[in-house]
Order: sequence, then structure tokens, then C-alpha cells
Amino acid sequence: MLGKKNSYWEEKECLETVKALCAQPAAWKRTQKQVRDQKDALRAFMEPALARPDLTIAFCGLDGVFTKTVFDWADTDVKYETRWLAQGETLPADKNTVLISLETDGNTMELAEVIDRQPEPVLHVIVTGDEKSPLIRAAEGLHNMYGLVVPKAGLTSLILAAFMTLHLEILDDLQLDDMIHSASQVLNQNAPVLEDFADHHSYPAIRAVGFNIRQKRHGMKEMTGVMKAAFVSPYTGLPYDGQPLNLLYFPDDPSLKKEQVELTRVLRREGQLVLAVEARHEEEIRADGVLDLKLLMARHNVYAAFAFLTVFEVLVVFTAAKHNISLDDGPRDIRMSLDSWMEKARLEDVIDA
Repeated sequence: MLGKKNSYWEEKECLETVKALCAQPAAWKRTQKQVRDQKDALRAFMEPALARPDLTIAFCGLDGVFTKTVFDWADTDVKYETRWLAQGETLPADKNTVLISLETDGNTMELAEVIDRQPEPVLHVIVTGDEKSPLIRAAEGLHNMYGLVVPKAGLTSLILAAFMTLHLEILDDLQLDDMIHSASQVLNQNAPVLEDFADHHSYPAIRAVGFNIRQKRHGMKEMTGVMKAAFVSPYTGLPYDGQPLNLLYFPDDPSLKKEQVELTRVLRREGQLVLAVEARHEEEIRADGVLDLKLLMARHNVYAAFAFLTVFEVLVVFTAAKHNISLDDGPRDIRMSLDSWMEKARLEDVIDA
């Protein structure tokens, strides 16, 4: 896996994490089918909100912070605003709002409390991998709540499923298959390139930066991996000394070409380390390292975004292995012990910092 024997990852205490990582493309393919099977019901539920121009998508919980970050990376359409629901907050009844909750291990009670606080006009989509979830049973028969079950799904599959509820048109799009294939290539062919980059460069953290139209308007979003026991989080502050590795995500968007090239030049002029991850190769981009995702049909940012997450995860794994940081003592997906880190992080520094 990732060009190494199982014994290597077992010795590094990363084996279970790497297994989950390598299973992601197949899991995304299953997610696509599972959501497609519910397409008509989802469209009927979401259409009243999606048809209006004043839509706001709200996310709750610690997983919601990460999900919002991915949505802000991935969505170039800007048909809606995104926000994070603060602890104890009640959404306004007079706004066109859809609340998205990801049910992951241990947060069921938290989500139940959030649901109880919300007014009836707020539509609530619960995305879970647990077919026996009490939240799903509670949603049955309620006109303002939809329980989307993606059996045995990891966090990235749940996020992709949530994204699909807002973009049902991508379910049958070959671009999604193109992205899944690209992510598989990262795992099967590009992993040695990322291992070599991690071996030959030193950095205290990984700062993953994405471009899209929303970010062009509101400012760039960041997801930072901090080299501690809890290795990866969407923490937007930089609570460490030294320059991070800037992992730059460049989607296939001609309107952002100038900004992409300029950001790379600025970072390198400041002496910062830059690894560029491109939907398709761009000759003008000069960085310390370049990885071409070779997406054939990357018209929509989401297709590059999830493949980019795979690059980020692989780089995290090789960096952790280099520094003998165990990843198997936490969740087995993109969070890489996110929960334990976020308990120490100040949420006000995470949200729209």
C-alpha cells in the first residue's frame, strides 16, 4: 500500500489509517450509487430551498468545521453561502437555510440537541453511515428532515454525500468517475513522489490552500496539519514556529489562472515551501514540487477537490511516518486524530479566521 509493505506501516503505527485511505476511492464510488438510489426523494426534499437565490448552508459540530472547509474549496458555483453553526445557536426561522449534520462516532447526542433547538422552517439533512441511527429513525415522517444513509462510510464519503445533495446533477456525471480514477492514481502511482518530497523537505506543518470563486471573493481558506500527536486538523491559525509547507490546490478554472500563478510566486519569493497540485498541468506555475492530477474533465471544482484531499492525506501519512508519529490511535479517515486536536484548539480561531 502506497508503495510499501504492510509490515512497514505496521511498524510506523499507521497501518489502519493507510488501509482506510487506500479504500477511499472505492468508498466514494459506492457513495455515488447509494445517493443516486435516493436521487428523486432528495430532489423533492431539497428543491424548495435550492430553487431560491437566498440559500444558506449551515454546518454543525466539529466535523461541520471540516465539512464547511471542503465545501468552500469545492464549490465554484457560489449558489449559496456557507456558515458554521455555533454551539447552542438557533437558526432564524425566516431565512432560507439548510442545516447539514454529519453523524460520526460519538456525536449523535450532540446532533440531537442541535435538531431540537431549530425552528420548523429550517430544513435539516442528516448524513450518516449508521443504518440503525436513532437520528434516522427520528427523521422518519418529518417533512423538514431527511436522513441520508451511506452505510459504513468514512468522513470523506459522508462529506461527498452531503455535497451531492446540493448538486444532484453530478451523480451521473463522468467527471465524478474521472476524479475517483485520479484519486486512485495518486494512491497507486504518485505515492512515491509524495514520499520523496516528504523525505527531502522539512516543515513543521502542512497548510493546504485552495482556490475557487468563493475564496476569491471572501479570501482564501486554509486547512492546516500540525505535526503533533493529533496530526491533522482544519485549524486555520498557525500555532507553531517556522514556515509550513504550502500545499496549493489549483483547479481547472481559467478565471483564476493569474491569481494561482501570482500566489505561487509570492510564497516562493518569501522563501516558503510550495507543492502545487494541479487539476491539469499549467506551464506557468513554478514551485518546489508539482503533482498533476491529470483530470480529463475537471470543469467543476469538486472533482479536483476530493482528489486533492487524497494528495493531502498521502503527504500527511508519509510525513508522519518520517517523524514516527502514530496515526492509528485516532479516527481512520481524513481527520487523522482530528477530535483529540480540536479539543485543545479554540474554535473561534477555526471559523472564518
